Amino acid sequence: MSLSTGATARTASPKERSLWMLDRLVPDAGANNVPAALRIGGRLDRPALRTALTAVVRRHDALRTVFHAADDTLTASVLAPGGTDLDVQEITPSADGPQAALTAFAATPFALDGRPLIRVGLLADGDDDVLCFVVHHLVFDTVSAGVFTRSLARAYARVLRGEQPYPADEGAGPVPVLDEPAPRPQSTDFWRDHLAGFDPGALETDCGTGHNPARPTLAGGRLDHTLTPGATAAVRKLAKELRAPEAVVLLAAYYLLLAAHGAGPDLVVGTPVNVRGDGAADAIGYHVNTLPLRTAVDPGESFRALVTRTRNVFFGALSHADAPVDALLAEVARPGASWRGSLFRHVFNYVPAPGDAGLAFGDTPARTEPAESGYCKFDLELNVLATPETLSLRVVHGTEALAEADARALVRRYDALLSGLGEAADRTVAEIEVGTDADRTALRTGYEEAVRAGGTAGFVASAGGREALPGVRGELCLVATSRPAADDGHDGAHPQHGPYRRTGELARRGYDGTLEILGRADRRVTVHGVPVQLDRLEALLASEDGVRAAAVVLRKGDDTDPGGLVAFLAAPDDPQLLDRLRKRIGAELPAAAEPGSFVVLDALPTAADGRPDLAELERRAAAGGTTGADDADGQLLADLVELWNDVLERDDVGPQANFFELGGHSLLAAKVAQRSGKLAGVRVRLADVFANPTPLTLAEHLRAARA
Repeated sequence: MSLSTGATARTASPKERSLWMLDRLVPDAGANNVPAALRIGGRLDRPALRTALTAVVRRHDALRTVFHAADDTLTASVLAPGGTDLDVQEITPSADGPQAALTAFAATPFALDGRPLIRVGLLADGDDDVLCFVVHHLVFDTVSAGVFTRSLARAYARVLRGEQPYPADEGAGPVPVLDEPAPRPQSTDFWRDHLAGFDPGALETDCGTGHNPARPTLAGGRLDHTLTPGATAAVRKLAKELRAPEAVVLLAAYYLLLAAHGAGPDLVVGTPVNVRGDGAADAIGYHVNTLPLRTAVDPGESFRALVTRTRNVFFGALSHADAPVDALLAEVARPGASWRGSLFRHVFNYVPAPGDAGLAFGDTPARTEPAESGYCKFDLELNVLATPETLSLRVVHGTEALAEADARALVRRYDALLSGLGEAADRTVAEIEVGTDADRTALRTGYEEAVRAGGTAGFVASAGGREALPGVRGELCLVATSRPAADDGHDGAHPQHGPYRRTGELARRGYDGTLEILGRADRRVTVHGVPVQLDRLEALLASEDGVRAAAVVLRKGDDTDPGGLVAFLAAPDDPQLLDRLRKRIGAELPAAAEPGSFVVLDALPTAADGRPDLAELERRAAAGGTTGADDADGQLLADLVELWNDVLERDDVGPQANFFELGGHSLLAAKVAQRSGKLAGVRVRLADVFANPTPLTLAEHLRAARA
């Protein structure tokens, strides 16, 4: 790696643009903020701190790097050292405690308008000061936080002694921005081959909220957990026995945990890797590449075999870490109208726990204080902090994907899984127990209560045929406890409960043992790689004022039209009805659940049983004429079709062509947002394109925005 500096503007790199896409998706959120905090055992000298801070910022070009966002372009430049004096802000205390105050300070977004991307604040908490600094990820990462902290502490101590912040022998010039080299061709080829044919639908788990909103908040929650001594001992025993790093053993177990909750068997987990080269260990900046590590979890193989394959994938990826996957986005992007990354939704990171020994500001001791922005970019981030004695987990979860109870259950199961693996390296994945004692109690209690109620009891079967863990969706199976032994009319036999019949109903067992029915399994379809429960969507549509009945079918597509959901409504003529329904769907259901077409009828055709005639509705959907195109501005729709063709470099796009099914991705979607906004004369957010991925639906959205 080389080091370079300069005042001229440069075009943002692909991985910088990817961060910017997230800012555009949630422009009022600080999802890209990197916060860190230190608890100082006393009061800091404010003027001395400000002098030291100014010196550190002047010293590092990365901290003076600013970005300018305009339309669909992002450029970066470095401010002159003399123009970046920073104030130390006083953080407003919160009635909810210091953590709430720090989170509020950390969550405030930065504007990419040429201003510095760093702010520093002090929170007075009792006799202590809490020093918090927040920096945009475009110019910072967790390694940078350590470098910045040490530099600031040294400079502060020197200022207190009446000295210059930096000694003369360190040189007077600024530390230039680390210039990452272009990826090697062999690394690009490696990732292209590694990710070939991956189906992002495999990332879906059967636990959690099932909510994938088109307009996300990226709200996040955090859990901290120290692995039990048994789990830690098992990991370290397996690492020696299997000749694999601790990180690999923990990662293999993470794959197994995700598979046990419905993901896979083909899985990708993102792992951040520091790409600073020799001589640049103390470079501040955004110098992390997140590697998409792909492996398969085979129920018939041993955990030993899974660790071996994970180890091979891990080291192969590290040797090609110079290629950020963002640079390959156009080549490896997969269909799916979702803001979530199409390559991974789960992150694993293994790092040494930060040490506070000897850390001080002058003569005042300091220690690390938790600081969170309150956001999460992924469904689940599993951070392992290792010391010689312990392994601790810092788990961040997207609350729109996983409720706190779901995340807590995953953490506890991970601990239990690791504890049991110490003596199970040669057992098959299918034989390895994942649940906790609390899980087994919930399953047993729920079943036994049903038996006592009389006659018939049930359990939930996972896709693999095993009894699903609490919180995991599966098919409800009924056990007739009073059935005569000679009756063999059943679909299978549970090892404890005996013969059972499948019901075709989706269900899940709650963490307290209660059973929740979720709808018909045969009414679950996959749209843009996302599972959608049609009866749940129909219930939402039918609950809207004025809608007498609703039915939804999946229309099959072709090479130029990927098809999609068609909603048939028995409702009066109401110009605002579809806008209200789209808003509700966007707020309550996954983005993929929004129908591409709505058809309003006086009454729905019915079958002999009085229910909507789905076969007839499917025929009507396939016959066309269901798009509602007359409701949209004809010229605007034509212009958007032309825009789709231009951005996707095609000439066969139709009004119902899904942008993402035809190869679009977030970087191209940003162009659509900018250009469609100019066409319609309204502001179009990136989230609007994800929520309205066809020319027709975007035209209807823009028409409503102009009204």
